[in-house]
Amino acid sequence: MMGKASCQDPLHRRPRPHVPSLRPPRLLLVATMPWMFPARLALAFRRVGFHVEAVCRSGHPLRLLAEPIQTYALGWLREAASIEAAIRGARPDLIIPCDDPAVQLLHHLHRRNPGGSVSGLIERSLGDPSAFSVAEKRSQLVALARSLGLRVPNSKVTSSRRALAELSAHVGYPCVLKRDQTWSGIGVKVVRSEHELAGAWSWIAGGLSMLRAGKAVWRDRRPRTLLDMLIAGSTTVEVQQFVPGTPANRAVLCREGKVVAGVSVLALQTAYPGGPASVVQVVDHPEMTHVAETLAQKLGLSGFCGFDFVVSPGGHAYLLELNPRATPVAHIAVPDGTHLPTALYQELTDQPPAEALTPVTSDLVAIFPTEWQRDPVAVSSPDVHHDAPWDEPGLLASAGLAAGMIPRR
Repeated sequence: MMGKASCQDPLHRRPRPHVPSLRPPRLLLVATMPWMFPARLALAFRRVGFHVEAVCRSGHPLRLLAEPIQTYALGWLREAASIEAAIRGARPDLIIPCDDPAVQLLHHLHRRNPGGSVSGLIERSLGDPSAFSVAEKRSQLVALARSLGLRVPNSKVTSSRRALAELSAHVGYPCVLKRDQTWSGIGVKVVRSEHELAGAWSWIAGGLSMLRAGKAVWRDRRPRTLLDMLIAGSTTVEVQQFVPGTPANRAVLCREGKVVAGVSVLALQTAYPGGPASVVQVVDHPEMTHVAETLAQKLGLSGFCGFDFVVSPGGHAYLLELNPRATPVAHIAVPDGTHLPTALYQELTDQPPAEALTPVTSDLVAIFPTEWQRDPVAVSSPDVHHDAPWDEPGLLASAGLAAGMIPRR
């Protein structure tokens, strides 16, 4: 299983958005969270030949690039209106959402403007709108994957705290409670025995979940995180079998249900238990590839997506969820030459990229800035590719680093 990434070269390309030959294709990145990887993705897109603009808040890494890109202000509460204004101002050929709230806001704009130009652009960017609800909700996705014969953990869905003990006993302990339409770990809790159920429910769906959402507002500088939970309707919680193993992800680029290119990684180190990956290993895992291709086709996906798995000690890949957006490894050119931004450029233009990015030389990659912030000493290993933006002092400074703090490797 340990090998290189795989890339699928489409023999029969589907219709592309119309891109005039005399100008570079235009992308609009949508970022509601202050994460670093959208800035890395913007740099990669620009290097291969795209014109890149973004909608985000002040202080976001996207606003700190040494060679600035056009950015649009993201309102603190009227986020959808800000994104719609940015779409009309940027006139993009495609939209790239970079976090889960961005996806939900684009889905909202699509529902609000049926048949309009904005809705058409969102469909070209994200895929078949009939699948939007499945892509948003963990429980629906797992049920769909199970119906297709794909490997998923045993699970049950409930919106009632009273039914929790019976469902958890059916699934078995330990189990994982997952609340639909949450992110950043707010809606996930591992439960090891029945006496932990009450506290776990409060953690993801009760009073404690609101307190944690309030903390996330401060951390992510996004007031709507709390507001979205306050105005949410019924709480849907999936009680899922806990599968021991290694977290894994397959990042793919899709076009109308066809996977154009993909990269699979194992998370060898995470920032904290259940947190984002900080060191990954690029692998070739046929089961992960098959699951991504099957679901992309069934859901009619377009754009960048990330499929989360856990790989058991026996090597089996259990699908956990789908992130219908760009993910932190999407900008990396991996050892076999696969580079998702380049694949998108070639898919849209049928031309070689403006710059051919040099693939990393190691299948072990330290994700910036997560691994530096977790353990600055660990990234000194010569066997690991250090995915740091050495020529971007603004990005280094925003992560609390200086350009000379860590030697290049």
